[in-house]
Amino acid sequence: MNELVSIIVPIYNVETYLSKCIDSLINQTYENLEIILVNDGSTDRSGDIASNYAKKDARIRYFEQENQGLGGARNTGISQAQGQYILFVDSDDYIKEKMVESMVNTMEINALDILVCEFERVNENNETLEKSHLPFLSDKIYDPRINKEILLTDPAAWNKMFKKELFDKTDIRFPSRVWYEDLRTTPKLIANAKRVGFIHEPFYLYLQRQGSIMNSAALSRQEESLQAMDDLLYYFKAHHLDKIYEKELEFLCIAHVYVFGINRVARIPQSKAMIEKFKKYMVEKFPDFHSNPYFSMFTPKEKKFYQWIDRNQIWKIRWGDRIKKEMRKWKKH
Repeated sequence: MNELVSIIVPIYNVETYLSKCIDSLINQTYENLEIILVNDGSTDRSGDIASNYAKKDARIRYFEQENQGLGGARNTGISQAQGQYILFVDSDDYIKEKMVESMVNTMEINALDILVCEFERVNENNETLEKSHLPFLSDKIYDPRINKEILLTDPAAWNKMFKKELFDKTDIRFPSRVWYEDLRTTPKLIANAKRVGFIHEPFYLYLQRQGSIMNSAALSRQEESLQAMDDLLYYFKAHHLDKIYEKELEFLCIAHVYVFGINRVARIPQSKAMIEKFKKYMVEKFPDFHSNPYFSMFTPKEKKFYQWIDRNQIWKIRWGDRIKKEMRKWKKH
């Protein structure tokens, strides 16, 4: 079990965090790695930091390109990858030292196409803010055509190891210069996989920082979640998978448009029209969504948000935000 693993790291203006990320990769207990660093048009010192690492470690390959966004940088990495397995790591995050070893072993033993691990959200002081909650997943092997609920796992690409052959056979790639590229891509890969596994270990450490993509408050950017859902629905219909995964696609829309989407938009000033647009989209795409069988998969917190949105109590989301801000101020004093 010594297959080459390609770790793909898209880089864009992360000079403060990049060394910690790369250090976590070169210090893995599994050594048969190629670390593909893709500088996606950074304007800070990120490129210098990455290229210096490449000079010191033969396993590191460094590439530069004009800015194409996270998806475009990942695609460059995929095109250069020589390993049997691919792991995506965002350049402001880091991983635990046994992540690659544990995941490769599990992939090999079970002949998996995709392996999902748990993760933790951390702040810049390395304090855990939240642990991933994926209660429906167990250690069994999932066949997506039979165990269709696997499509509903968090679409993030970074807590998953993929068999490179899956990208080669399907020609699925991440869209460039867009947001919500994972929602547009990961469910497609899962639907094309034959064997998906899950490992109960939070190997991936996701940095929650101000100024990151998901913390942006631009309304126009949040609207891209609707475009992402359109992309996903079009793909499944074009490949005659829409009827097979009808309820799963419906729940993905409930989660990422109706609950998570409106929850994000509600925190932005003058967002009433956008909230109504999200609600209208949900009803038009899936008019009977209230009867979806997967509602039990929501956490208590997510169920609360769903109820508030459904009852037009958006003010409760904003009110909760204000309380959190005041609590943070109080703690500082």
